[in-house]
Amino acid sequence: MPLFTPLQIPKLVELARKGRIAPVYLFIGHEEELLKEKAREIYSVIQETGALIENYDLKAQEKGTSFSELQGFQESLFGVRKVFVVSGAESFTEEQAKRLLPVFEKRELFTWFFLAKDFAEKHPLYRYALEKGVVIPFVARRKEDFLQTELIKALKAEGKSMEKSAAELFLSLTVGDYHHFKNELEKLLLYTEGESTITQQEVWEVVIPLEKGALYLLGDALFQGVEKAYNLLLKLLDSRLDPHQIFAYLYKYFKRMALLSEVLEKHPELKKERSYNMFLKQWQEIKDNPVEEIPRLLLETHPYPLFNMKKNLEKISDFSTVFKLLYETELALKKDFQKPEKAFFSLFLKLEEIFNNASTKAVQKAA
Repeated sequence: MPLFTPLQIPKLVELARKGRIAPVYLFIGHEEELLKEKAREIYSVIQETGALIENYDLKAQEKGTSFSELQGFQESLFGVRKVFVVSGAESFTEEQAKRLLPVFEKRELFTWFFLAKDFAEKHPLYRYALEKGVVIPFVARRKEDFLQTELIKALKAEGKSMEKSAAELFLSLTVGDYHHFKNELEKLLLYTEGESTITQQEVWEVVIPLEKGALYLLGDALFQGVEKAYNLLLKLLDSRLDPHQIFAYLYKYFKRMALLSEVLEKHPELKKERSYNMFLKQWQEIKDNPVEEIPRLLLETHPYPLFNMKKNLEKISDFSTVFKLLYETELALKKDFQKPEKAFFSLFLKLEEIFNNASTKAVQKAA
């Protein structure tokens, strides 16, 4: 079995059900929870045959203690298959792998699942898995892409579809934690049982956002009206998120916007780009150019939020007025001890006025 893509995992599950079990499965990717979940899809089928599962995390072991010394690979009684699930396998040395090669050949007794952040192709374990086992690299795509694929598969299995805006919202609320994604998806599917299409409104009604995702949405929500932004704010406050943390995020959000505006002024072709794929390509070229000086805050930001942010830049003609309002809000929270709901609502109203004025001027200028 050669290289398999993540989309081909159902095929590996099917092969395992038919008794075609590889001696070694090597999962490579930076999202450990995602790797564990995908590995579990395969080894749970093997477990149904009576196999014993043993889990090991090489990151948790004491230095100087090799994995092989810890468990000794003892064969189970009555010849029952053992399945070893080894996390943190990127620390597996070439010498350790060479010592295990004879054990890998006992494919009727042992099956190995190695989960690693990265792995050199010249490593003995990688070469063995490529030749006689399975290598499943997850490193070629973003986590958002994997979750989008999972979402499509789940919807198809239930005979459902989802509005594009609803799918984008759902992924924004759940990206960052695979278990959270799975749990919220199950809730949403149960909530919409009997319906063929899931709407954005239903996502809002059911899905509980991760804190990071909700904060990310708050910045964008400000450009979609005071009511939407305020309702999201109340959700954040109800979840006991510190108001000062919310303020700090909003300050960082507009700081990022201001820096992006400066960069786009130097690259008008990027500013006009409406295709995300083309934007991504051009943005990468700018980042790779050693002559360009990109602020660190932008370098640390995923391109997709920047692409969305770009669409709202025309609604702000002067960032100094925005930061002045933010300063006044900070004083209201820290000095005047104003209720967060009141302080933020006042900020949102004033920001909406700024956005509307800038949009009006842009229309007049275009005319």
